[in-house]
Amino acid sequence: MADLAAKDSYIQKLASKLFSQQEKEPKKRPFVHFKGKSDTDPSKKKKKQKKKNLKEKCGDEKTPKPQQKPPPAVAQKSPAAAKPTPQTGGNVNTSFSTVDVLRKRLHEKIEESRGQGAPKDPSSEAVLAKRAKRKLERERRKRKNKEFQMKKLAEKNGQEPPAEVKKEEPTPPASDKRMKTSIVFNNFETVEEEFETKVQKKMKKKMNLKGNITPLTGRNYKQLLSRVEARKAKLEQLREKDEQKASEMEKKIKWTNLLYKAEGIKIKDDEDMLRASLKRKEKMRTQRKKTWEQRSEHVIEKMQKRQDKRKKNIQKRKQVKIEKKKNKLRKKGRVLAEDLKKATG
Repeated sequence: MADLAAKDSYIQKLASKLFSQQEKEPKKRPFVHFKGKSDTDPSKKKKKQKKKNLKEKCGDEKTPKPQQKPPPAVAQKSPAAAKPTPQTGGNVNTSFSTVDVLRKRLHEKIEESRGQGAPKDPSSEAVLAKRAKRKLERERRKRKNKEFQMKKLAEKNGQEPPAEVKKEEPTPPASDKRMKTSIVFNNFETVEEEFETKVQKKMKKKMNLKGNITPLTGRNYKQLLSRVEARKAKLEQLREKDEQKASEMEKKIKWTNLLYKAEGIKIKDDEDMLRASLKRKEKMRTQRKKTWEQRSEHVIEKMQKRQDKRKKNIQKRKQVKIEKKKNKLRKKGRVLAEDLKKATG
């Protein structure tokens, strides 16, 4: 019986040991890169031990100490309480938090650059302008869709779509524009000129005549001189018949000339000046005629010289060709008439 009791106690102890070993978790050790150097040097070992102790102390200060595990009997009763909490370093948490903050800032900047940042003040001008723009765009699209549908319906029914009639606003007159704005750039008001026939021009001339006396104007000095002379002869004839009528006629001519001069028309009724101008004109005409004749003669001479030169050159080329042919014949052994004459002479 004593042997059985001893065996039973031994089996119970062994089972309790096994269960306690299964419940125990392996210790979490920090990962260290393997160094291929030998651990024989005692000084290095001591340094390593010191560093490890310092690290352990720092870890103890920063992180809370893990709770001591209860004995196996207690562990069996409460397995949920016996589970150890995962240890997380303080440095890791801080590093992760800074990265998150930086990432958040970066995303905010990207959104701002795209125009998708934080919501702006709804009462700001930019937001209101955007809303108004969107509203207008929506209305435009609706109108366009409506027109398109109307056209489709008209095509189906076989009718033409109703053309939109634009109401033209009446343009204000030019005088009102001038009254409104004193300075106007690139705005010209033109009046279309009507075409005038020869008869209309004659009628206009007659209307502009003063006292049925045509003004002595123009550059046809010969005609003007003849008209002045005719007028003088007429006045002399009147004087012989009636001096009073002749004097009245002279006064009338003077007054009409003054009226024409007031309008800016140059009256050429001086006989001496007309003769001088006529003489000058004739002289210029003769001079031009002379220069033209000289020029034409010079041109003809030049043309003749060129023609003579051309003929000479053609003759020369012909002579050269003939000489070449003769030389070829001489080389072949032909006896020419010219050579015979030279030999006999």
